[in-house]
Amino acid sequence: MLKITTGLTVASLLLIALGSFFVPHPAVAAEAVPNVTTEMLSPDFWTSKLPDPDRLIMDTAEIEAFNRDILRAQPDVVYDLTNYPASLDGTQLTKLVTRRPFPDEDRYSGGLKVDSSYYESLRSQMNLPGIMDKNEVFFALTVQRTSIRTFPTADESLSEPDDHDFDLFQETAVGPAEPVLLLHRSLDGEWYYVQTYNYNGWIPAGDVAVAGDRQTWLDFVQPVTFLVVTGNRLKLDNGPDPGLVLTMGTKVPLENNGTVTGQAYTIELPARGAQGELEFKTALVPVSADVSVGYLPYTRANIIQQAFKILGERYGWGGLFKGRDCSAFVMDVYKSFGLMLPRNGDEQEQSAGQTVQFEGQDTNQRYALLDTLLPGASLHTPTHELLYLGQHEGRYYVIHDVTSVGDPTNPNADGLPGILTLNRVVVSDLTLPRKNGQQFINALTSGKQLETKKETAEPGINYNVSVYVNDSPVAFPDQKPYLDESVSRVLVPVRFISEALGAGVKWQAEEQKVILQKGDQQVILTIGSKTYSVGGQIHLLDAPAIIMNSRTMVPLRFVSEALGAGVTWTQGDDGGRVDIR
Repeated sequence: MLKITTGLTVASLLLIALGSFFVPHPAVAAEAVPNVTTEMLSPDFWTSKLPDPDRLIMDTAEIEAFNRDILRAQPDVVYDLTNYPASLDGTQLTKLVTRRPFPDEDRYSGGLKVDSSYYESLRSQMNLPGIMDKNEVFFALTVQRTSIRTFPTADESLSEPDDHDFDLFQETAVGPAEPVLLLHRSLDGEWYYVQTYNYNGWIPAGDVAVAGDRQTWLDFVQPVTFLVVTGNRLKLDNGPDPGLVLTMGTKVPLENNGTVTGQAYTIELPARGAQGELEFKTALVPVSADVSVGYLPYTRANIIQQAFKILGERYGWGGLFKGRDCSAFVMDVYKSFGLMLPRNGDEQEQSAGQTVQFEGQDTNQRYALLDTLLPGASLHTPTHELLYLGQHEGRYYVIHDVTSVGDPTNPNADGLPGILTLNRVVVSDLTLPRKNGQQFINALTSGKQLETKKETAEPGINYNVSVYVNDSPVAFPDQKPYLDESVSRVLVPVRFISEALGAGVKWQAEEQKVILQKGDQQVILTIGSKTYSVGGQIHLLDAPAIIMNSRTMVPLRFVSEALGAGVTWTQGDDGGRVDIR
């Protein structure tokens, strides 16, 4: 039985100065990673390449709907804690607590190999006899950064005696002010088995405060107005817990409906009373801090800006060393917008969103599929996750949290690349090899845009248009081609069509120009203009190029006249088909 003693909730006021906190990062030397220049280490370098970087991808209501899609897609991975059952029966709880088996392979702790008696002791601490036929669920909040562990112990579990970078009992880190549900307690009372919105496991009992009732907890979890930490970290220098750090995506209630007093916001923080009961403290956050009232607007520029705030941070397996691993890096970036992603990379890969599959494709096909994704998309391999930044001079770039990769400048005697230890968040291109010599581009299994498809309800716009180049279908990740039935004109996204025909595409944001290069021939197109140039010669369009959903749309006739392709339109009962050769 889970026994919890709580007192009355005590509300106390304590005003503390709160300022931006930056963890000292190792120097991010561009020259340490091949094909990366110093200019590429700025988010503006990548956002300047986007035609409409500040366009809203999804608004608040659409993000809430997207989160419901995640919950439906992965009901055993991501949870709405506010609708969690009030109790679990003994079979359910036992299945949860024992879901992770003890390891079969050799493990080391304290420099010594552990034996079966060690696991027998851990099993005793799991307190399985304490699971009742009916087990009440209790509500709590974390009061500091903590860890979810595989078993109720802080002991390291290492595959090698001195490999402290990978404690295999470390599941994930959990930041302060996170809602958790308490499902069970260890035999010694020092650990709770908890459920967060996307993970479960054992957490130190001293790192949580237990709410006296569900409504008190719910008022904190679902505040009317709230502040979101949008910097990498925000440090509290004073107060009941000096040095408390709030990480990117942390959400805390705002007092006084977010009114600024003395050039600061007043926030509410959970604290632990003498008996472990939930209390609340207040703190001041300067308006100059890297925070947002409500979630950040979900735009491509903001995705990239958030990712670059973590550039150079030390890698931390499961959140060790106050860092992140590759999937937590992606999760925290998207948490800034209110997206409830699963914790692990394979779970994120199977989650909601628009997915492109790379498996079974050769290198050229993979690059063609990558062109159907927009910057900010997550890219997945069987063991790693990356965020796509875009293309530059024929190379495709990502930002990711990585331990080590192959070093093509320092090959081993067997021909495989040597090891380049990075152990931090870096920018790299997808030709970079992994430790086994395979380029990242060829290791990708899928790419995912975290958004729902939006199609206009404008009368006369028909999206039932398929496009084939040399009999191969062309994929469109966001803005699809369409038939404007009012004027019987088909418009297509110029980038995907042009690149499928072997033409390079460049975007000049300041001048609102698209430049197509195919061999020696250059085509220049200006948004809103009914003319374009080929080799300096001016030609007329039957309709101006326009931007829709960050994509340049051109009349189908432009493809045949400017790029010299044969184009055939086949009208169907509802829409039609474009064949380009």
